[in-house]
Formats: sequence, C-alpha cells, structure tokens
Amino acid sequence: MNNLPTALLVFLLLLSSTPLPGVENAAGPEAWPMFRGTPSGAGRSTVVLQLPLKEHWSRRFEGGAFAATPVIYADTIYLGDLDGHFTALSLDTGKTLWQFDSSDSGFPSAAAVSTEPEYPFVVVGDDFGVIRCLNTNSGKVVWDLSMEGEISGGPTILHSSETPVVLVGSQDATLVCLQLTDGKILWRHEIADQIRCSPTVDGHRVFLAGCDSTLHILDAMNGKTVAEIPLGGPTGTTPSISGSDVFFGTEGGIFFAVDYLQKKIRWQAGGDSQKPGYRSSATMAGNLVFVGSRGRAVEAFNKTDGSLCWRHPMRSRVDASPVAVRIVEEGASAETPSGSVLVADAAGDIKILRDHDGSTCWEFSAGGG
Repeated sequence: MNNLPTALLVFLLLLSSTPLPGVENAAGPEAWPMFRGTPSGAGRSTVVLQLPLKEHWSRRFEGGAFAATPVIYADTIYLGDLDGHFTALSLDTGKTLWQFDSSDSGFPSAAAVSTEPEYPFVVVGDDFGVIRCLNTNSGKVVWDLSMEGEISGGPTILHSSETPVVLVGSQDATLVCLQLTDGKILWRHEIADQIRCSPTVDGHRVFLAGCDSTLHILDAMNGKTVAEIPLGGPTGTTPSISGSDVFFGTEGGIFFAVDYLQKKIRWQAGGDSQKPGYRSSATMAGNLVFVGSRGRAVEAFNKTDGSLCWRHPMRSRVDASPVAVRIVEEGASAETPSGSVLVADAAGDIKILRDHDGSTCWEFSAGGG
C-alpha cells in the first residue's frame, strides 16, 4: 500500500548509506527483499543514514500507475505497475534491465526476491490471482500458479528449510505454501474472508491478520491452525513481530498488541467510532512501535502498555508503512547514530522523524501520491 515516488526514493536513499551492526530482526544494508524487509514483518533496516540526504536519480514512467513497494537485492530494484508491467531496474542508474508484460492484469503488491544465489528467482502476484516466479537474470517465467482471487499482499520467501518455500495469500481467502523452485503446493490454508496482508513468520509460526476479523496463527510446517484470536473488525495490514508480540491495526481504527505465546490480546489502542483506520504496517525501535494512520498522521505507541507517546501530523493519509533506521544528523558524530523512522504519505511527502519524540529531522517532496 505504498505509492511509487515515495517508496522508490526512500529505498534509494536508504541503500546508499552505511551499515549498522548488531540490529536484530532487520534487513541488511544492501537489500530489501520483501514487503517489510524480513519474514517477521519488522520493517527495520541496519543502514545508517547520513543527513542531509540527496536525490541520487529519479525516473518518470509514462502511462503507468504504481501501488506496490519496490523490493531490492543484488543492486536491482523489482517492481510492478497496475498496467501489467513488472520491471527490473538498476539500483545505481534506474535503467531498465528487463521487463515482463502481462496483457490482461496488473501488479498491485510487492514482489519477493530470493537472497540465495543458487535460487535466482523473484515471485510476484497479480490482480487476476496469478502467482509467477521469474528468473532474476532474464525475467523469463519459471513457473506460475492461478488462484481464485487477487494477490494484494506480497509473498514471503523462506530459506530456513532444506527446500526454500514461498508463502502467498489471496483474496480468495487462501494461503498457499509453495516450493520455490517449481511452484508445487506443499500445503494450503483457508480462512473465512479475504487475505490482503503479507504472511509473516517467526520460527515455526505463520501469522495472518485477516478480513475475517481474526488473527490466524498457523504451523509453518503444515499450515494447520495453532490459534485464532478474534479482533472485532477486519484488517488487511501485515503483522509485525517483536519478541512474542504481534502488532497491527484494523480498518476500525484499533491498534493491537497480541502475545502469540499466551494467545491473547496484550493491549489495544483506539476504537473510537470516529478514529480513522490503519492500512499501514508497523515497525519498532526500542520500546516504541510506529504506524501510519489514515487520519493523516504517524503514531508511536509504548510497546508495553499501548499508551500514545506521540503523534506527528502529515499532509495526507499514511497508508505507506514506516521503516525504522538509524541516522547521523548534520554535524553529529558518526560514532553515535540515533534512532529514527522513515515515513511517507499519499501526497508524496517523505520525512525522517526522530523516534523519541516524532520531530522532523529531514523532509523531501516526491510529488503527487
């Protein structure tokens, strides 16, 4: 649920920086291989941004509209548009390396790219329900699989088993676990309504926040139900995992922390009938969890009790998902980077906010949303 000018520029700025060692549950400094960076959906990166940031390049795509987050691996950006073009771009120059065209469908969600060189694959779903695995070197189709509903959440690739797998949810209310190499279905799990989120994974557990108003916890080995936690309202946001807690918001404007080991809601914030909903996925840093709101703001909650620590107003709704990074502000010592959150709104405004108080330390306008 990100727009292209925002997402593409954010990642270009992110990946031109230096790495920060010792950040757990975070994507590495030179890759963002799936929608939220890692299978846990944490939305964190190990890069350190040197402020002020400067634009490296920009490119206008004629006749196309974008809704997906770009993914990045091995100096290549992969992204699809709503007019059926899925493109691999050079991270350094923005030039097209190859393009796959679908004549009758578009690509509304992020792809996922394998980070293992022996599996040179990128997997993406379209709005007709077709899941495709493409060769990252050529763009040629390796395999495809047709579902009965749109793929609106990005795939999640797992390399932890002997045979790598990819998890993909569909608006036909089905999650499938596929063998990455050939698309063979290893298991499938159906819920009562659409799946619009990316599946997130922690150890042997898979998490789905469903349009059926339920958080589903599944066994990653066979897809069987471990627990179902009622939420009181639908959600399509991708759950974010930190320790034993799962964080996400709903269309009804409630933000949840669920202890998945205890299989119960730890706290919830919001619920006022006038409160705008959440379509942004969360990220975490220290004892704070950050999320974008459709109420034109970015919010920070205390991870322990759910109290609102700060709220930063934006020019338009924030459906894009924030990314937690470290920064070195102008004139500050590079030895002591500080915490921050990269955020973007539907008007194309990009900001870096200090994580402790939500104040702005850098901003950029990328144009319309």
